[in-house]
Amino acid sequence: MERRDAIVIGAGFNGLIAAAYLARAGRDVLVLDRGPAAGGLCATHEIAPGFHVPRYTLGSGGLPARIAADLDLPRHGLRFIRAEGGVSIFPDGRYHASYRDGVVHRREIARHSRRDADAWTRYRRDMLRAARALAPLLAGAAGKPPAGLFAGLRARLALADRIAAIPADDLRDMLALWTLPASEFLDTCFESDVVKAHLAAAAMMGGTLAPSSPTSAARLVTPWLDVAGDASGGAPDILLPHGGPAALIGALEAVIAGSGGQLRMEAEVTDVLLKDRAVRGVVLANGEEIAAGAVLSDLDAKRSFLGLFRWTDLPDGLLERIGRFRMKGVTAKINLALDGLPDFPGLPPGCPSLGGGIRLTGLMPAIDRAFDDWHDRMPPRDPLIDILIPSLHDATLAPPGKHVLSALVQYVPETLHEGAWSAGRRGALRDLVIARLGQASPGIETRIRAHEVLLPADIENEIGLTGGDLSHGETTLDQMFANRPFPGMGGAETPLRNFYLCSPSAHPGPLVLGGAGANAAAQVLASRGRRG
Repeated sequence: MERRDAIVIGAGFNGLIAAAYLARAGRDVLVLDRGPAAGGLCATHEIAPGFHVPRYTLGSGGLPARIAADLDLPRHGLRFIRAEGGVSIFPDGRYHASYRDGVVHRREIARHSRRDADAWTRYRRDMLRAARALAPLLAGAAGKPPAGLFAGLRARLALADRIAAIPADDLRDMLALWTLPASEFLDTCFESDVVKAHLAAAAMMGGTLAPSSPTSAARLVTPWLDVAGDASGGAPDILLPHGGPAALIGALEAVIAGSGGQLRMEAEVTDVLLKDRAVRGVVLANGEEIAAGAVLSDLDAKRSFLGLFRWTDLPDGLLERIGRFRMKGVTAKINLALDGLPDFPGLPPGCPSLGGGIRLTGLMPAIDRAFDDWHDRMPPRDPLIDILIPSLHDATLAPPGKHVLSALVQYVPETLHEGAWSAGRRGALRDLVIARLGQASPGIETRIRAHEVLLPADIENEIGLTGGDLSHGETTLDQMFANRPFPGMGGAETPLRNFYLCSPSAHPGPLVLGGAGANAAAQVLASRGRRG
């Protein structure tokens, strides 16, 4: 039987990150994936000849600097383009743009409210403070309760001391941010409905909360996790990999191959070998068995445990805990190939924020209504739409003079309360999104050469992601940190010895790009070290 030091199931982004770390540490790593090419959610698709667009995701997002440096990815040709933070366009024609420069950004806010321009400094300070407090918790495994009475007591006393050391005003601000609805929190900061909706819309994308949902204010911190500087700056920027996500995947493949690792595509893992509650290897669809000292799964938590093991072999209670892990489709993907660059006459000529993306949104009550439709499992009537035109910065993604448009449609239910997602309803969603685009960019419908609509069920069927949940599990506070994917786990190690979860179903979820894969590799290496 073939034997490897480690096997990674799934060549998605986090699986490749984990494999790259292990290979660079000298481990004999094999990555197995059922698909024809690596990438998973980050896969790039040719929607029409010469038009390349991220198939399932928007296409933006930068790696944490520590991961890029650890893996020496720039040496393999990876580079990022830094863009402004995007612009929100409202149905009445108003817009609000984000700028990295603090002076320019405050001037932009002042168009809506001079008071809010002054309030921005404090808002940015509070977001930076919260993000920097959160960053250490996301950089490694979430803490598990110490074993033993006295160890647990010491940990609780240490936590109490840390809380007592926080100034009262700072503690009040922290509690407000982590408990309040985003709408209520933003009401305490700003007066302009446009400014508040611009910030809330960006925070709600990909989540299963509305601006009026309790604890949704915590999502406002996410864009600030990698922001440097002080309170005098502007809004967070956007990082785009040059060459699209395919360039990012290609660089990781080069690291793995250059370090002695191997990728095998069209090699589906159907079972994991288990003996005495310890994982010993995997079984492929063709019957081949491969032994390994560690097996890492880049599949979501439900697929990892419920699809790779016989349920009767799982430890007592694990089946129920995984069953309670909530995964819900909330986002559809629409990709367009365009014969020309869309024109947005409501924006200033040459608006630099356009390159960071366009968000078509209503004010706060409209976002809440869109959430209500999703919650009631109705086809969206007025969805929140997040758009990126990656070919604005990267001409390699489309033929000369042409462009690709990538759109995430928020609050699209996986299943409907009445009926199914018929071809007619799918077409109606496409027409609704194009009509909304046409309001902001008249005539865009005449530039569309090709299009595709991917509902949550399509995403599940194509890449096996439960519910089509792009976050690999809801990111509400009860399913984060030490509770992800279930209470007491908080990292890559699972109740099955030698079996690790490296997908965003594990801590830190989707909050840190590649974080779950990096954490899993670190825990595997630490565990192997403990066992000699």
